[in-house]
Amino acid sequence: MDDLKAQIAELKTQLTGDLFQDLETQQKIYELKKQLNPEIVDHPELDEDDECLSCGS
Repeated sequence: MDDLKAQIAELKTQLTGDLFQDLETQQKIYELKKQLNPEIVDHPELDEDDECLSCGS
């Protein structure tokens, strides 16, 4: 679990703020988050960063 959180933190440092440029990195972060908390797929409000609510998918 700590390894997944470390991977997420590392990926977040690579974000540029450009939605299109960050798309692949955001997808990798989401895939890792689903491993930590599978419930966010059906209940995005459970994502601690609120990123699932913000992306609009």
